[in-house]
Amino acid sequence: MGILNKIKNKFLGYKSSSTAYINYMRKQGVKVGKGVVIFRPFHTNIDMQNPHLLTIGNYVQMTGPVTVLTHDYSWSVIKRKYGGEILGNQRETTIGDNVFIGWGATILGGSKIGSNVIIGANSVVSGYVKENSVYAGNPAKYLMSLDEYYEKRKALQLKEAVNYVKKYKLRFNKLPLEKDLDEYFFLFRDNDYDKLFEKKLRLMGNYEESLNCLKNHHAKMFNNYNEFLDYAIHRK
Repeated sequence: MGILNKIKNKFLGYKSSSTAYINYMRKQGVKVGKGVVIFRPFHTNIDMQNPHLLTIGNYVQMTGPVTVLTHDYSWSVIKRKYGGEILGNQRETTIGDNVFIGWGATILGGSKIGSNVIIGANSVVSGYVKENSVYAGNPAKYLMSLDEYYEKRKALQLKEAVNYVKKYKLRFNKLPLEKDLDEYFFLFRDNDYDKLFEKKLRLMGNYEESLNCLKNHHAKMFNNYNEFLDYAIHRK
C-alpha cells in the first residue's frame, strides 16, 4: 500500500476508497454483490443503521454523491405531536444487478430497484423501479425501456464522436489521439484489437463477451481511425 493510500485510510477510514467502503458494508451485514463500484466514496452515504434491510446486487455502479437509505426519521414529528407515540419507519431497500445510479441520486428507504436499470442524475427514487428500464426525475419516473435506450444510444454514436473530434480540435488546436475516443472505438475497430482499449473492454466483468462483440461487430463504419478522423474533420 502506497503512502498516499495509507494517509487516506487513516483520515477517511472506510470512505477512503470504493473497496474499503464495500468491505466495511459487508462487515456490518449489508449484502453486497460482486463488481460494485462507488466512484465518490467520501461523498456517498449508504445507510447502515439496518444492514440486514439493505441488499446491493452485482455490478452496481454508483457515481457521485449518492445516498441510499433504509429508514426515515420523520416519525420524530409524529412522536412530538401525538402524545409521544413512536411509529417506526424502517424498510427493506433492494438494488438489483447491473444498475447505474447517477450523480446525486437518492434511493429512499423501502425502494426496490430491479436489474438492468439506469437511474438518472439527481433522481429521487421511492418505491418500485421495474427491471430493464430507465428512470429519472424527482420523484423518479419511468422514461423508457432499456431496449429503447440502447437503440437511442446506438443511433447517436457517430454524431457524438464527430462532435467530440470537432470540439477537441477547436479547444486545443489539434486532433485527438485514438486513445481519446475510448468510448467510440466500436466505430472504427474490430479484429485489429490491441491493448489500447482494454480498460473499457474489461468494465463490468464481461471482457470476453465484449471482445467477441468487437471482433464480430458488423456495424463498424470505418476501416481505421484515420478514415474516421478524415470523415469527422470534413463533416459539416
